[in-house]
Amino acid sequence: MTSPARSSNSRVKRAKTAQSSADVVASAPEVGALYTEDYRVKGLHVRDHFIAVPVCHARGDSNAMRVFFREVVTAARGKLTSEERKSLPAVLFLQGGPGFECAGPLEASGWLGEMVKEHRVFLMDQRGTGRSDSEIVHPTLNRDASGHPLSYPRHWTDKNTSPAKAWAVHLKNFRADSIVKDAELFRKTVLGEDVKWTLLGQSFGGFCITTYLSFAPEGVKEALLTGGLPPLIDEPASALNAYRKLFERVQTQNRKYFERFPYDVDRLYALYVQLQNEGPRILPGGGLLTVPLVRALGFSNLGTAQGMERLHYIMQYVEIHYADEEIVGAHLPHKFLIEVENSFRHFETNPLYAVLHEAIYCNGACAIGAADQVWLERVGEDLYSAFGEPESDDSLRRAFTGECVYSSFFEDIPSLRPFKAIVQELKKDKDWPKVLYDTEQLAKNTVPVACASYVEDMFVDFDLASETAAKIRGARVWSTSEYMHSGIREDGARIVQKLLSFVRDEDPIR
Repeated sequence: MTSPARSSNSRVKRAKTAQSSADVVASAPEVGALYTEDYRVKGLHVRDHFIAVPVCHARGDSNAMRVFFREVVTAARGKLTSEERKSLPAVLFLQGGPGFECAGPLEASGWLGEMVKEHRVFLMDQRGTGRSDSEIVHPTLNRDASGHPLSYPRHWTDKNTSPAKAWAVHLKNFRADSIVKDAELFRKTVLGEDVKWTLLGQSFGGFCITTYLSFAPEGVKEALLTGGLPPLIDEPASALNAYRKLFERVQTQNRKYFERFPYDVDRLYALYVQLQNEGPRILPGGGLLTVPLVRALGFSNLGTAQGMERLHYIMQYVEIHYADEEIVGAHLPHKFLIEVENSFRHFETNPLYAVLHEAIYCNGACAIGAADQVWLERVGEDLYSAFGEPESDDSLRRAFTGECVYSSFFEDIPSLRPFKAIVQELKKDKDWPKVLYDTEQLAKNTVPVACASYVEDMFVDFDLASETAAKIRGARVWSTSEYMHSGIREDGARIVQKLLSFVRDEDPIR
Protein backbone atom coordinates (compact mmCIF):
# COMPACT_ATOMS: atom_id res chain seq x y z
CA MET A 1 0.00 0.00 0.00
CA THR A 2 1.39 3.42 -0.95
CA SER A 3 1.89 6.25 1.50
CA PRO A 4 -1.04 8.58 2.16
CA ALA A 5 -1.30 11.72 0.13
CA ARG A 6 0.22 14.79 1.78
CA SER A 7 -2.53 17.30 1.03
CA SER A 8 -4.00 19.08 4.05
CA ASN A 9 -7.42 17.51 3.57
CA SER A 10 -6.27 13.95 2.80
CA ARG A 11 -3.96 12.60 5.50
CA VAL A 12 -5.63 9.23 5.93
CA LYS A 13 -5.50 6.64 3.18
CA ARG A 14 -8.74 4.74 2.68
CA ALA A 15 -8.96 1.24 1.27
CA LYS A 16 -11.93 -0.97 0.30
CA THR A 17 -14.48 1.60 1.54
CA ALA A 18 -15.32 5.25 1.17
CA GLN A 19 -15.88 5.73 4.92
CA SER A 20 -13.82 8.40 6.67
CA SER A 21 -11.60 7.40 9.59
CA ALA A 22 -14.05 9.16 11.93
CA ASP A 23 -16.88 7.03 10.53
CA VAL A 24 -14.90 3.90 11.34
CA VAL A 25 -14.75 4.89 14.99
CA ALA A 26 -18.48 5.48 15.21
CA SER A 27 -19.82 2.65 13.08
CA ALA A 28 -19.08 -0.98 12.28
CA PRO A 29 -16.77 -1.15 9.24
CA GLU A 30 -16.71 -4.14 6.97
CA VAL A 31 -14.27 -6.78 8.14
CA GLY A 32 -10.90 -6.31 6.48
CA ALA A 33 -11.18 -2.56 5.80
CA LEU A 34 -7.72 -1.02 6.23
CA TYR A 35 -6.60 2.56 6.93
CA THR A 36 -3.08 3.99 7.20
CA GLU A 37 -1.28 7.17 8.24
CA ASP A 38 2.47 7.93 7.99
CA TYR A 39 4.73 10.10 10.17
CA ARG A 40 8.25 10.26 11.62
CA VAL A 41 9.79 10.21 15.10
CA LYS A 42 13.49 10.35 15.97
CA GLY A 43 15.29 7.73 13.90
CA LEU A 44 12.07 5.96 12.88
CA HIS A 45 9.34 6.05 10.26
CA VAL A 46 5.92 5.00 11.49
CA ARG A 47 2.88 3.86 9.53
CA ASP A 48 -0.43 3.42 11.35
CA HIS A 49 -2.89 0.74 10.30
CA PHE A 50 -6.46 0.08 11.35
CA ILE A 51 -8.06 -3.20 10.39
CA ALA A 52 -11.64 -4.18 11.07
CA VAL A 53 -12.16 -7.57 12.71
CA PRO A 54 -15.20 -9.47 14.00
CA VAL A 55 -16.07 -8.73 17.61
CA CYS A 56 -16.61 -12.47 18.02
CA HIS A 57 -14.46 -14.58 15.68
CA ALA A 58 -16.06 -17.82 16.85
CA ARG A 59 -19.50 -16.76 15.62
CA GLY A 60 -18.23 -15.19 12.43
CA ASP A 61 -19.73 -12.00 13.82
CA SER A 62 -20.94 -9.42 11.30
CA ASN A 63 -20.39 -6.78 13.99
CA ALA A 64 -16.89 -5.42 13.62
CA MET A 65 -14.41 -3.44 15.67
CA ARG A 66 -11.08 -1.78 14.87
CA VAL A 67 -7.68 -3.17 15.80
CA PHE A 68 -4.67 -0.88 15.53
CA PHE A 69 -1.10 -1.69 14.46
CA ARG A 70 1.91 0.61 14.19
CA GLU A 71 4.41 -0.41 11.54
CA VAL A 72 7.90 0.84 12.41
CA VAL A 73 11.03 0.95 10.23
CA THR A 74 14.22 2.99 10.37
CA ALA A 75 13.93 6.56 9.16
CA ALA A 76 16.17 5.70 6.20
CA ARG A 77 13.61 3.13 5.03
CA GLY A 78 10.67 5.47 5.39
CA LYS A 79 10.61 6.28 1.68
CA LEU A 80 10.34 2.65 0.62
CA THR A 81 7.17 1.78 -1.23
CA SER A 82 4.85 -0.84 0.18
CA GLU A 83 6.21 -3.33 -2.34
CA GLU A 84 9.80 -2.56 -1.35
CA ARG A 85 8.93 -2.96 2.33
CA LYS A 86 7.78 -6.50 1.67
CA SER A 87 11.43 -7.52 1.29
CA LEU A 88 11.97 -6.72 4.98
CA PRO A 89 11.25 -9.55 7.42
CA ALA A 90 8.34 -8.67 9.72
CA VAL A 91 8.12 -8.79 13.50
CA LEU A 92 4.92 -8.64 15.56
CA PHE A 93 5.35 -7.38 19.12
CA LEU A 94 2.74 -8.54 21.63
CA GLN A 95 2.50 -6.33 24.70
CA GLY A 96 2.20 -7.54 28.28
CA GLY A 97 -1.05 -7.31 30.16
CA PRO A 98 -3.73 -8.42 29.64
CA GLY A 99 -5.41 -5.23 28.60
CA PHE A 100 -2.56 -2.86 27.76
CA GLU A 101 -1.64 -1.23 24.48
CA CYS A 102 1.86 -0.76 23.08
CA ALA A 103 3.56 2.49 23.98
CA GLY A 104 4.08 4.77 21.02
CA PRO A 105 7.75 4.75 19.92
CA LEU A 106 9.73 7.90 20.70
CA GLU A 107 13.11 6.98 19.23
CA ALA A 108 15.17 4.12 17.84
CA SER A 109 16.39 2.64 21.13
CA GLY A 110 16.08 -0.46 23.30
CA TRP A 111 14.68 -3.66 21.83
CA LEU A 112 12.84 -1.72 19.11
CA GLY A 113 16.00 0.04 17.96
CA GLU A 114 17.68 -3.35 17.72
CA MET A 115 14.86 -5.04 15.80
CA VAL A 116 14.35 -2.30 13.20
CA LYS A 117 17.95 -2.67 12.06
CA GLU A 118 16.89 -5.63 9.92
CA HIS A 119 13.09 -5.81 10.25
CA ARG A 120 9.88 -3.90 10.00
CA VAL A 121 8.19 -4.14 13.38
CA PHE A 122 4.44 -4.12 14.00
CA LEU A 123 3.26 -2.90 17.40
CA MET A 124 -0.23 -4.20 18.10
CA ASP A 125 -2.73 -2.54 20.40
CA GLN A 126 -4.56 -5.67 21.48
CA ARG A 127 -8.34 -5.46 21.06
CA GLY A 128 -10.02 -3.20 23.59
CA THR A 129 -6.84 -1.26 24.38
CA GLY A 130 -5.29 1.99 23.19
CA ARG A 131 -6.54 2.82 19.70
CA SER A 132 -8.12 -0.60 19.20
CA ASP A 133 -11.67 0.45 20.07
CA SER A 134 -10.90 0.78 23.77
CA GLU A 135 -14.31 2.39 24.36
CA ILE A 136 -15.98 -0.90 23.46
CA VAL A 137 -14.93 -2.41 26.81
CA HIS A 138 -16.24 0.39 29.05
CA PRO A 139 -19.78 -0.06 30.38
CA THR A 140 -21.66 3.13 31.11
CA LEU A 141 -24.36 3.92 33.66
CA ASN A 142 -27.81 3.25 32.24
CA ARG A 143 -30.05 6.30 32.13
CA ASP A 144 -33.21 4.73 30.76
CA ALA A 145 -36.13 3.31 32.72
CA SER A 146 -35.14 -0.37 32.45
CA GLY A 147 -34.01 -0.57 36.06
CA HIS A 148 -30.58 -1.96 35.06
CA PRO A 149 -27.60 -0.03 36.46
CA LEU A 150 -25.49 -0.62 33.33
CA SER A 151 -25.99 -0.08 29.64
CA TYR A 152 -25.66 -3.01 27.23
CA PRO A 153 -22.51 -3.57 25.14
CA ARG A 154 -22.45 -2.06 21.69
CA HIS A 155 -24.33 -4.24 19.16
CA TRP A 156 -25.98 -6.30 21.93
CA THR A 157 -29.56 -7.14 20.93
CA ASP A 158 -30.79 -9.73 23.46
CA LYS A 159 -32.41 -7.55 26.12
CA ASN A 160 -33.68 -10.61 27.99
CA THR A 161 -30.13 -11.02 29.31
CA SER A 162 -29.05 -8.76 32.16
CA PRO A 163 -26.47 -6.12 31.19
CA ALA A 164 -23.91 -7.61 33.60
CA LYS A 165 -24.29 -11.04 31.99
CA ALA A 166 -24.18 -9.50 28.52
CA TRP A 167 -20.94 -7.72 29.38
CA ALA A 168 -19.45 -10.93 30.76
CA VAL A 169 -20.21 -12.73 27.49
CA HIS A 170 -18.90 -9.76 25.48
CA LEU A 171 -15.61 -9.40 27.37
CA LYS A 172 -14.75 -13.07 26.92
CA ASN A 173 -14.04 -12.05 23.32
CA PHE A 174 -10.98 -10.10 24.48
CA ARG A 175 -8.68 -12.97 25.46
CA ALA A 176 -5.62 -14.44 23.76
CA ASP A 177 -7.57 -16.61 21.31
CA SER A 178 -9.23 -13.54 19.78
CA ILE A 179 -6.01 -11.53 19.84
CA VAL A 180 -4.27 -14.23 17.81
CA LYS A 181 -7.11 -14.32 15.28
CA ASP A 182 -6.90 -10.54 14.92
CA ALA A 183 -3.17 -10.81 14.29
CA GLU A 184 -3.68 -13.55 11.70
CA LEU A 185 -6.29 -11.51 9.82
CA PHE A 186 -3.86 -8.60 9.74
CA ARG A 187 -0.94 -10.78 8.63
CA LYS A 188 -2.90 -12.26 5.76
CA THR A 189 -4.28 -8.87 4.71
CA VAL A 190 -1.11 -6.78 4.95
CA LEU A 191 1.79 -9.23 4.60
CA GLY A 192 0.10 -11.89 2.51
CA GLU A 193 -1.10 -15.44 3.14
CA ASP A 194 2.32 -16.97 2.51
CA VAL A 195 4.43 -14.51 4.52
CA LYS A 196 5.36 -15.56 8.05
CA TRP A 197 6.47 -13.19 10.77
CA THR A 198 8.64 -13.32 13.88
CA LEU A 199 6.72 -13.02 17.16
CA LEU A 200 8.12 -11.17 20.17
CA GLY A 201 6.02 -11.28 23.32
CA GLN A 202 6.58 -9.78 26.77
CA SER A 203 4.77 -11.34 29.77
CA PHE A 204 1.12 -11.84 28.67
CA GLY A 205 2.40 -11.33 25.14
CA GLY A 206 4.25 -14.62 25.62
CA PHE A 207 0.99 -16.24 26.69
CA CYS A 208 -0.47 -15.01 23.38
CA ILE A 209 2.49 -16.48 21.48
CA THR A 210 1.85 -19.86 23.12
CA THR A 211 -1.75 -19.62 21.91
CA TYR A 212 -0.46 -18.65 18.45
CA LEU A 213 1.84 -21.69 18.34
CA SER A 214 -1.07 -23.87 19.43
CA PHE A 215 -3.59 -22.82 16.80
CA ALA A 216 -1.89 -20.84 14.00
CA PRO A 217 1.76 -21.93 13.79
CA GLU A 218 1.63 -21.71 9.99
CA GLY A 219 1.89 -17.91 10.30
CA VAL A 220 4.99 -17.93 12.53
CA LYS A 221 8.60 -17.86 11.35
CA GLU A 222 10.12 -17.87 14.87
CA ALA A 223 8.98 -16.92 18.38
CA LEU A 224 10.73 -14.97 21.14
CA LEU A 225 9.21 -14.88 24.64
CA THR A 226 10.46 -12.63 27.46
CA GLY A 227 9.11 -13.46 30.92
CA GLY A 228 6.07 -14.92 29.20
CA LEU A 229 5.89 -18.71 29.43
CA PRO A 230 2.35 -19.39 30.72
CA PRO A 231 2.14 -21.73 33.72
CA LEU A 232 0.44 -25.13 33.84
CA ILE A 233 -0.86 -25.07 30.28
CA ASP A 234 -2.36 -28.55 30.60
CA GLU A 235 -4.64 -27.50 33.49
CA PRO A 236 -8.13 -26.21 32.65
CA ALA A 237 -8.03 -23.49 35.35
CA SER A 238 -4.41 -22.94 36.33
CA ALA A 239 -4.69 -19.68 38.31
CA LEU A 240 -5.08 -21.38 41.68
CA ASN A 241 -1.85 -23.37 41.49
CA ALA A 242 -0.01 -20.57 39.70
CA TYR A 243 -0.93 -18.08 42.44
CA ARG A 244 0.14 -20.52 45.14
CA LYS A 245 3.62 -20.48 43.66
CA LEU A 246 3.60 -16.71 43.14
CA PHE A 247 2.55 -16.17 46.76
CA GLU A 248 6.00 -17.38 47.80
CA ARG A 249 7.69 -15.13 45.22
CA VAL A 250 5.83 -12.10 46.58
CA GLN A 251 6.87 -12.94 50.12
CA THR A 252 10.49 -12.95 48.98
CA GLN A 253 10.08 -9.49 47.44
CA ASN A 254 8.50 -8.17 50.66
CA ARG A 255 11.44 -9.46 52.67
CA LYS A 256 13.91 -7.79 50.33
CA TYR A 257 11.95 -4.55 50.42
CA PHE A 258 11.98 -4.18 54.19
CA GLU A 259 15.66 -5.13 54.30
CA ARG A 260 16.38 -2.20 52.01
CA PHE A 261 13.94 0.24 53.61
CA PRO A 262 13.63 -0.73 57.29
CA TYR A 263 12.03 2.58 58.35
CA ASP A 264 9.02 1.68 56.21
CA VAL A 265 8.18 -1.09 58.70
CA ASP A 266 6.98 1.50 61.22
CA ARG A 267 5.40 3.67 58.53
CA LEU A 268 3.32 0.76 57.28
CA TYR A 269 2.25 -0.19 60.79
CA ALA A 270 1.31 3.43 61.57
CA LEU A 271 -0.75 3.55 58.39
CA TYR A 272 -2.59 0.41 59.41
CA VAL A 273 -3.28 1.76 62.92
CA GLN A 274 -4.65 4.97 61.42
CA LEU A 275 -7.04 3.05 59.17
CA GLN A 276 -8.13 0.93 62.13
CA ASN A 277 -8.79 4.09 64.14
CA GLU A 278 -10.75 6.05 61.57
CA GLY A 279 -11.90 3.47 59.02
CA PRO A 280 -11.37 3.74 55.26
CA ARG A 281 -10.22 7.17 54.08
CA ILE A 282 -11.98 8.64 51.05
CA LEU A 283 -9.34 9.50 48.48
CA PRO A 284 -9.47 12.79 46.51
CA GLY A 285 -10.76 11.01 43.41
CA GLY A 286 -13.49 9.08 45.23
CA GLY A 287 -11.67 5.83 45.89
CA LEU A 288 -11.24 4.21 49.29
CA LEU A 289 -7.96 3.92 51.13
CA THR A 290 -8.40 0.55 52.81
CA VAL A 291 -5.97 -2.05 54.11
CA PRO A 292 -6.32 -4.12 50.89
CA LEU A 293 -5.55 -1.05 48.77
CA VAL A 294 -2.47 -0.28 50.86
CA ARG A 295 -1.34 -3.88 50.39
CA ALA A 296 -1.90 -3.51 46.65
CA LEU A 297 0.73 -0.78 46.42
CA GLY A 298 3.04 -3.71 45.76
CA PHE A 299 0.97 -4.46 42.66
CA SER A 300 3.00 -2.52 40.09
CA ASN A 301 6.07 -1.80 42.21
CA LEU A 302 7.49 -4.99 43.66
CA GLY A 303 9.26 -7.26 41.21
CA THR A 304 10.12 -4.60 38.62
CA ALA A 305 13.20 -2.47 38.00
CA GLN A 306 13.13 0.60 40.28
CA GLY A 307 9.79 -0.53 41.67
CA MET A 308 11.00 -0.79 45.25
CA GLU A 309 12.31 2.76 45.04
CA ARG A 310 8.95 4.03 43.76
CA LEU A 311 7.12 2.29 46.58
CA HIS A 312 9.51 3.67 49.18
CA TYR A 313 9.06 7.23 47.94
CA ILE A 314 5.30 6.82 48.37
CA MET A 315 5.68 5.41 51.88
CA GLN A 316 7.97 8.28 52.93
CA TYR A 317 4.97 10.61 52.92
CA VAL A 318 3.42 8.70 55.87
CA GLU A 319 4.10 10.74 59.03
CA ILE A 320 4.08 8.55 62.14
CA HIS A 321 2.26 9.68 65.30
CA TYR A 322 3.65 8.51 68.66
CA ALA A 323 2.31 8.57 72.24
CA ASP A 324 4.67 7.49 74.99
CA GLU A 325 6.94 6.01 72.33
CA GLU A 326 4.09 3.85 71.00
CA ILE A 327 2.82 4.16 67.43
CA VAL A 328 -0.77 5.43 67.63
CA GLY A 329 -1.51 6.43 64.04
CA ALA A 330 -0.28 8.53 61.15
CA HIS A 331 -0.86 11.78 59.34
CA LEU A 332 -1.59 11.07 55.68
CA PRO A 333 -0.86 14.22 53.67
CA HIS A 334 -2.67 15.04 50.45
CA LYS A 335 0.43 14.14 48.43
CA PHE A 336 0.40 10.62 49.84
CA LEU A 337 -3.27 10.17 48.97
CA ILE A 338 -2.67 11.37 45.41
CA GLU A 339 0.31 9.04 44.98
CA VAL A 340 -1.84 6.10 46.11
CA GLU A 341 -4.50 7.04 43.57
CA ASN A 342 -1.91 7.42 40.82
CA SER A 343 -0.75 3.85 41.47
CA PHE A 344 -4.11 2.59 40.20
CA ARG A 345 -5.06 5.28 37.70
CA HIS A 346 -4.22 3.07 34.73
CA PHE A 347 -7.46 1.18 35.39
CA GLU A 348 -9.36 4.25 34.21
CA THR A 349 -8.20 3.58 30.65
CA ASN A 350 -7.22 -0.10 30.91
CA PRO A 351 -9.85 -1.95 32.94
CA LEU A 352 -9.34 -5.24 31.09
CA TYR A 353 -6.21 -5.91 33.11
CA ALA A 354 -8.33 -6.23 36.24
CA VAL A 355 -11.48 -7.68 34.71
CA LEU A 356 -9.79 -10.43 32.68
CA HIS A 357 -6.72 -11.02 34.81
CA GLU A 358 -7.87 -14.42 36.02
CA ALA A 359 -9.73 -15.20 32.79
CA ILE A 360 -6.37 -15.60 31.03
CA TYR A 361 -6.03 -18.85 33.00
CA CYS A 362 -9.44 -20.25 31.97
CA ASN A 363 -8.73 -22.97 29.41
CA GLY A 364 -11.58 -25.39 29.92
CA ALA A 365 -12.84 -24.31 33.35
CA CYS A 366 -13.37 -21.18 35.44
CA ALA A 367 -10.45 -19.69 37.38
CA ILE A 368 -12.16 -16.49 38.57
CA GLY A 369 -11.72 -15.88 42.31
CA ALA A 370 -8.38 -17.69 42.63
CA ALA A 371 -6.50 -14.71 44.08
CA ASP A 372 -8.88 -14.29 47.01
CA GLN A 373 -8.93 -18.05 47.58
CA VAL A 374 -5.13 -18.37 47.73
CA TRP A 375 -4.78 -15.41 50.09
CA LEU A 376 -7.38 -16.88 52.45
CA GLU A 377 -5.84 -20.35 52.42
CA ARG A 378 -2.28 -19.07 52.99
CA VAL A 379 -3.04 -16.35 55.54
CA GLY A 380 -6.18 -17.66 57.21
CA GLU A 381 -7.69 -14.18 57.24
CA ASP A 382 -9.03 -11.84 54.59
CA LEU A 383 -7.10 -8.94 53.08
CA TYR A 384 -8.34 -6.58 55.80
CA SER A 385 -6.41 -8.54 58.44
CA ALA A 386 -3.82 -6.75 60.58
CA PHE A 387 -0.32 -6.08 59.37
CA GLY A 388 0.76 -7.14 62.85
CA GLU A 389 3.30 -5.55 65.14
CA PRO A 390 6.36 -4.05 63.45
CA GLU A 391 8.51 -6.88 64.83
CA SER A 392 6.37 -9.59 63.19
CA ASP A 393 8.40 -11.07 60.36
CA ASP A 394 5.51 -13.24 59.21
CA SER A 395 3.25 -10.22 58.88
CA LEU A 396 5.85 -8.27 56.93
CA ARG A 397 6.38 -11.04 54.41
CA ARG A 398 2.78 -10.62 53.30
CA ALA A 399 2.56 -6.84 53.83
CA PHE A 400 2.26 -5.98 50.14
CA THR A 401 0.52 -8.12 47.53
CA GLY A 402 1.79 -8.79 44.01
CA GLU A 403 0.04 -8.46 40.67
CA CYS A 404 -3.01 -10.51 41.67
CA VAL A 405 -6.36 -8.76 41.29
CA TYR A 406 -8.57 -9.13 44.36
CA SER A 407 -12.31 -8.62 44.68
CA SER A 408 -11.68 -5.56 46.88
CA PHE A 409 -10.32 -3.74 43.80
CA PHE A 410 -13.85 -3.51 42.44
CA GLU A 411 -14.98 -1.64 45.55
CA ASP A 412 -11.96 0.52 46.39
CA ILE A 413 -11.02 1.74 42.89
CA PRO A 414 -13.73 3.98 41.35
CA SER A 415 -13.00 3.13 37.71
CA LEU A 416 -13.49 -0.59 38.43
CA ARG A 417 -16.78 -0.32 40.33
CA PRO A 418 -18.95 -0.65 37.18
CA PHE A 419 -17.25 -4.02 36.56
CA LYS A 420 -18.04 -5.58 39.94
CA ALA A 421 -21.26 -7.27 38.81
CA ILE A 422 -19.62 -8.26 35.52
CA VAL A 423 -16.78 -10.08 37.29
CA GLN A 424 -19.35 -11.85 39.48
CA GLU A 425 -21.05 -13.07 36.28
CA LEU A 426 -17.70 -14.27 34.92
CA LYS A 427 -17.15 -16.17 38.15
CA LYS A 428 -20.50 -17.96 37.75
CA ASP A 429 -19.84 -18.75 34.09
CA LYS A 430 -18.98 -22.41 33.47
CA ASP A 431 -18.56 -22.09 29.69
CA TRP A 432 -14.82 -21.70 29.16
CA PRO A 433 -13.83 -23.63 26.01
CA LYS A 434 -10.30 -24.97 25.67
CA VAL A 435 -9.15 -22.29 23.23
CA LEU A 436 -5.90 -21.01 24.78
CA TYR A 437 -3.41 -23.87 24.49
CA ASP A 438 -3.17 -27.15 22.63
CA THR A 439 -0.49 -29.23 24.33
CA GLU A 440 -0.57 -31.88 21.60
CA GLN A 441 0.24 -29.29 18.95
CA LEU A 442 2.94 -27.74 21.13
CA ALA A 443 4.52 -31.17 21.64
CA LYS A 444 5.05 -31.45 17.88
CA ASN A 445 5.97 -27.80 17.34
CA THR A 446 8.37 -27.06 14.47
CA VAL A 447 8.64 -23.27 14.91
CA PRO A 448 11.98 -22.15 16.41
CA VAL A 449 11.23 -20.82 19.92
CA ALA A 450 13.50 -19.00 22.39
CA CYS A 451 12.51 -17.81 25.85
CA ALA A 452 14.09 -15.46 28.37
CA SER A 453 13.06 -16.78 31.78
CA TYR A 454 13.87 -14.78 34.90
CA VAL A 455 14.82 -16.76 38.01
CA GLU A 456 13.35 -14.27 40.47
CA ASP A 457 10.31 -13.32 38.40
CA MET A 458 7.42 -12.32 40.69
CA PHE A 459 4.84 -12.32 37.88
CA VAL A 460 5.58 -15.58 36.03
CA ASP A 461 6.96 -18.30 38.28
CA PHE A 462 10.32 -19.56 37.04
CA ASP A 463 9.73 -23.20 37.99
CA LEU A 464 6.34 -23.35 36.28
CA ALA A 465 7.74 -21.53 33.25
CA SER A 466 10.44 -24.18 32.95
CA GLU A 467 7.81 -26.91 32.98
CA THR A 468 5.95 -25.19 30.15
CA ALA A 469 9.10 -24.73 28.07
CA ALA A 470 9.67 -28.49 28.28
CA LYS A 471 6.24 -29.02 26.71
CA ILE A 472 7.02 -26.91 23.63
CA ARG A 473 9.07 -29.02 21.27
CA GLY A 474 12.39 -27.39 20.45
CA ALA A 475 12.00 -24.42 22.81
CA ARG A 476 15.29 -23.06 24.08
CA VAL A 477 15.43 -21.18 27.38
CA TRP A 478 17.86 -18.53 28.54
CA SER A 479 17.57 -18.62 32.33
CA THR A 480 18.99 -15.58 34.08
CA SER A 481 18.85 -13.75 37.40
CA GLU A 482 20.23 -10.54 35.87
CA TYR A 483 16.77 -9.11 35.27
CA MET A 484 13.39 -8.91 36.91
CA HIS A 485 10.12 -9.29 35.00
CA SER A 486 10.73 -5.94 33.32
CA GLY A 487 13.98 -7.06 31.69
CA ILE A 488 12.95 -6.06 28.18
CA ARG A 489 12.58 -2.46 29.36
CA GLU A 490 15.92 -2.54 31.15
CA ASP A 491 18.13 -4.15 28.51
CA GLY A 492 15.89 -4.99 25.57
CA ALA A 493 18.52 -4.84 22.85
CA ARG A 494 20.72 -7.42 24.54
CA ILE A 495 17.79 -9.72 25.33
CA VAL A 496 16.44 -9.83 21.77
CA GLN A 497 19.96 -10.32 20.40
CA LYS A 498 20.37 -13.33 22.67
CA LEU A 499 17.01 -14.84 21.74
CA LEU A 500 17.55 -14.29 18.01
CA SER A 501 20.90 -16.07 18.27
CA PHE A 502 19.02 -19.04 19.75
CA VAL A 503 16.24 -19.33 17.15
CA ARG A 504 18.63 -18.76 14.25
CA ASP A 505 21.15 -21.27 15.59
CA GLU A 506 23.91 -18.67 15.70
CA ASP A 507 24.40 -19.81 19.30
CA PRO A 508 23.95 -23.57 18.86
CA ILE A 509 22.76 -25.96 21.53
CA ARG A 510 25.61 -27.05 23.84
